[in-house]
Amino acid sequence: MKKITNKSNFYTLVQHYKESHDFKKLRDTTKRDYQVNLNRALITKVNDKTIANYKLKELSRSVFKQGYDEWLNKGIRTANYTLSVLQKVFNYGKELELITDNPTRGITRVKETNRKVIWTPEQVKIFLDHAYDNWKTVNIGLIVHMAYSFGQRIGDIRELQWSNIDFEKEELNLEQSKRRAKVHLPIYDKNLMKMLWEQVERFGEISKYVAPSLVTNSSGYKPYTKQEISRHVNRIKRECNLPSELYASDMRRTAVTEMVESGKDIASIMSVSGHQNPSSLKPYLKHTLKSALVALSDRKNLW
Repeated sequence: MKKITNKSNFYTLVQHYKESHDFKKLRDTTKRDYQVNLNRALITKVNDKTIANYKLKELSRSVFKQGYDEWLNKGIRTANYTLSVLQKVFNYGKELELITDNPTRGITRVKETNRKVIWTPEQVKIFLDHAYDNWKTVNIGLIVHMAYSFGQRIGDIRELQWSNIDFEKEELNLEQSKRRAKVHLPIYDKNLMKMLWEQVERFGEISKYVAPSLVTNSSGYKPYTKQEISRHVNRIKRECNLPSELYASDMRRTAVTEMVESGKDIASIMSVSGHQNPSSLKPYLKHTLKSALVALSDRKNLW
């Protein structure tokens, strides 16, 4: 690898970071997410020059502020995540004494508003019927189906391995990536159970992942990336005439909201969602007629 000094360009620092212990200890899916976002930053043009070609001594808050404004066109979450990944690279550069300051520090991030969008049962069914109808999107359908059925994050479901499923007990055992909470979930959905058995026949002997990407490389099957899932989901939505505002990531919110509205107690919901604090469920609590009916249905009449 090319020797790095404080006169090197930013691309060289990124390449060294990707060979560092800090990067190598990350989970494989996190590595891929980091690389996608780092590549986005590297090819971004600021003042007619890609960020990749800026010398380390030329990097400034102004350069990355302009880059950040460009990434916001891809979405607030994408822009903020890209900035977070860059901070990892610059912290590494500071440890090597290649830079004295982190040029992304002090950039004001746009605050992401809490999404409130949920899918209706009819929309979920339309989506899954269409996804399962084409062998190229069966695995996308299965990922979305499991996220909805189990109330889990798409990111965890896309990495699901056969070791996470106990077919004899019909149970899913999962350690969530965000909070490291361990959840043990019964598989009540018989249609989902049937799909999983069919998936064993298709991929059980050739992939450790339950619903891998169909694009393979020399190392075999890999999980879908977030970008791949988003691309497939968007295409299926268009083909089904479903609202563009629906995201696959909304499935967890949809499932938890349905549990709340059906009158399930908070402790039971937390055992599924993995939340440690009841206050974390506040965004899912909605003042609706349905939830009010559940709350008032068992009250005694005064006369």
